[in-house]
Amino acid sequence: MLNRITRTISHASRTFVVAGVLALALAVGGCTQTTATTGSSTGSAQGSAAVSATAGSAQTTPAAADEQAISVEVVVDSSAADGSVTYTGTVELEDGATVLDALEATGLEAEVQDSEYGAFVNAIDGLATGAFGDASGWGYDINGEMVMDSADVATVADGDVVTWTYLV
Repeated sequence: MLNRITRTISHASRTFVVAGVLALALAVGGCTQTTATTGSSTGSAQGSAAVSATAGSAQTTPAAADEQAISVEVVVDSSAADGSVTYTGTVELEDGATVLDALEATGLEAEVQDSEYGAFVNAIDGLATGAFGDASGWGYDINGEMVMDSADVATVADGDVVTWTYLV
């Protein structure tokens, strides 16, 4: 019985010491996590750093080494309407980026509304849905294939071509 009580006290003491060391480390600032973001308004981080603790010391390792950059060509065409919005260029994105990320990376102003089906691109650079009739608006395809997912769900891969077309 005395052994069981001694083991219980010993376990409780170790737990108390570990909790005390952790509280002290947090109070002194010895355990931190740093995340840095740069870049565009896509909502995804372009770069980051993570801090890991090893034997009581902090070491910074770039997380970007684990992430793959992809190149995606983006084409925006409103020639069926008035031709006021056009763009052709290549953007660099993180692996797992969406069609919406690619559009936002172009620097064009996108007006996006949330709907029950996901993000809906209502306007690009001021050319809005309905400007050329009730059925007019923006649609997109990836590599010439129509995609039935919302722009915030459909992902792009390295080398893809995303084409936004204003349909009349």
